[in-house]
Amino acid sequence: MKYRPLNISKISDRSTLGVEPGLFSGMRLKYTALNQPEKVVCGLIVLAPLWWLWGWTYLFIIFAAGVFAYEWRSTGTIALRSPSAIVVFGLCFGCCGMINSFFYLQLNGIAFGPRQILGLFESWIIPSMLLWYIQSKRLKIRLEPLAWAFSVLVGEMLLVLLIALVVFQQQEYQPLRSIFGWLTNKSTAYAHGMGNTNYLLPYFALDESFIPGLVRYIFFFPGPEALALMAGFIVLLALDLKNRTWSGTLFACAYFISLLSGTRSVLVSLFLVVILRYVLTAGKTFGLALVLTVMAAASFATFSLPPTSNFVFDGVKQVAQQVDSARADSTAGRSAIYRQTWQRIVNAPNRELFLGHIVPGESVTPYYKPAKIGTHSFYLSTLLYRSGIIGTLIFIGFWANVWWWFIRTRHTRPLCCLLVLVLFSLTFTVMELERPVMPLILLCSMLQQPNLSLTRRSR
Repeated sequence: MKYRPLNISKISDRSTLGVEPGLFSGMRLKYTALNQPEKVVCGLIVLAPLWWLWGWTYLFIIFAAGVFAYEWRSTGTIALRSPSAIVVFGLCFGCCGMINSFFYLQLNGIAFGPRQILGLFESWIIPSMLLWYIQSKRLKIRLEPLAWAFSVLVGEMLLVLLIALVVFQQQEYQPLRSIFGWLTNKSTAYAHGMGNTNYLLPYFALDESFIPGLVRYIFFFPGPEALALMAGFIVLLALDLKNRTWSGTLFACAYFISLLSGTRSVLVSLFLVVILRYVLTAGKTFGLALVLTVMAAASFATFSLPPTSNFVFDGVKQVAQQVDSARADSTAGRSAIYRQTWQRIVNAPNRELFLGHIVPGESVTPYYKPAKIGTHSFYLSTLLYRSGIIGTLIFIGFWANVWWWFIRTRHTRPLCCLLVLVLFSLTFTVMELERPVMPLILLCSMLQQPNLSLTRRSR
């Protein structure tokens, strides 16, 4: 039996990446009309409830092993080109983190085991290897199949919401263990800080979302932050769809789900990114000069005319107070984390300053142990505090090259690919690098829309 390789670089863009009349049969996506990467990606997205049942842990490693095993069995080799700067910096960041962790454990007399390393391996080494594979094989996926897969995922989440409202009535419950939690013999009684991926938690019954009467949901994802980032990407993806009905429906449902997550940082960042998107599209439609003129007039009216200034500033202040009061204990806890983390950084000796503290410090709140010094901010905590100056510089090299690559190839990509980088960059100030970040970057690296470049050439 012969297996087809995943390499689709020889397939023409016009036949595989253009909008084909036979791509859909009614509302159903035709499986036979998809190329191999689209089949894999769409399948993984639609089957998200299964990954939730497993527990998400080490799933990226299993998936990558399957991809490389399939390629080896199909072609007898894994032919990779020279790694790009993105791949090199990503591998370096992961390797530096693992080396620092190893020596930290040895110096502090802590037993070294695979679990201490697998986290960085899954979050950095594996995504970098997959990106290397994607760039080497020039894998491409289209906007419409990806949007269809996310539409199915949104439908699955809304179905869970309906069951939670009608059947469980959002009451408190004792969650079951995930398959991984059962295999690792986790406690049958869940408590905060025991790891969301070890338990099946569709919602937090004691937390509130931003919609009155609805609790905070996480559906099939490791946490509300992960759900919010995924929903934010779907919102931006929906805005690039040409079918207005599909675009508007998917946008509304995804934004509704982001409100259910109750994640303030993503909601604020997403609002700013959507505004940025319409500024960019208006600049293309009406010309940059007109957009800049309107922005200048709005700025003058906002900051120079007292009635307008008072109205805007009072509104912003009221919104900020409402956002903070949504979970006041969380706001106070984060402020304590950031303040004490910064003090540790500026007072650190040279070794910790350059190599990092490696692990988080002690908890700053008695009621929530995960609220530790060196957490809850990727820039301040994960990079400056735990990775040090050296790790921070390596990440800057990685992130700058991702930006540069997406900017260089922007004419063949939907606008959501660049905007999601803006969204991530904003949320990194008050959030860690959540699990969906790397998978979404990999999706954007494959997402192509060459119709845009063909249209520009014809003009």
